[in-house]
Amino acid sequence: MDIQLVNREFHFPQLPEEFDGYRILFLTDLHLDGLEGLTEKLIDAVKNTEIDLCLLGGDLRMKLYGPMAPSVRELRKVTSLLKASGGILGVLGNHDCIEMLPDMEEAGVIMLVNEAWPIDRGGGRIWVAGVDDPHYYKQDDARQACKDIPDNEFTIFLAHSPEAYEKANRENVDLYLCGHTHGGQICLSNNKPLISNSRAPRKTAVGEWQWNKMLGYTSRGVGASCIPVRFNCPGEVCLITLHRGSDP
Repeated sequence: MDIQLVNREFHFPQLPEEFDGYRILFLTDLHLDGLEGLTEKLIDAVKNTEIDLCLLGGDLRMKLYGPMAPSVRELRKVTSLLKASGGILGVLGNHDCIEMLPDMEEAGVIMLVNEAWPIDRGGGRIWVAGVDDPHYYKQDDARQACKDIPDNEFTIFLAHSPEAYEKANRENVDLYLCGHTHGGQICLSNNKPLISNSRAPRKTAVGEWQWNKMLGYTSRGVGASCIPVRFNCPGEVCLITLHRGSDP
């Protein structure tokens, strides 16, 4: 239940100058129906955060089956507090189902299923490409998601897990955001995960990573699954600030 607000600053020479300082709240692996009081902890972590955009990385509910209404009801408590000019965008995770889409969108989330969404700001533009779950359902299609994005326009690739990293790299995206691994959820004392529950390279299991020219970030996520335990791996909400230029 110890949810931490993590600040990350990423630098890109190709970022439009209108998006210099752009703030993105990245939430994933919420599992809001899994632990009583988790929603209130999440609200405490984000309620005073100034953001331009919110991205949801999937896994809204705890189980792989059963009613979705309780988790959507908890999500509404969070989304009603978020004020982001760029809106709230999300993708499905392996704990989610396609039937959740109408309720998610009614809760104020624009759901991306192998499609892209443009964000305009002061004459500049970036894109968010979102794919279906790459882990369990394996219905991710990076090419389809990116097909309407013009060449050389800055693109954030949103996926539930890091397992679509090669496909995203082939589409020349700039920033890959994901979760699913929970950062291991149970880690050694050096914060290294014992398992990642992912077919992607182990370096993509948690935190910042690089694949060719593509920058990636894997969040530890908010909730827990299988067992209500985290060890050397607290839950996180991530506030990402984009900067134009080279990393100092």
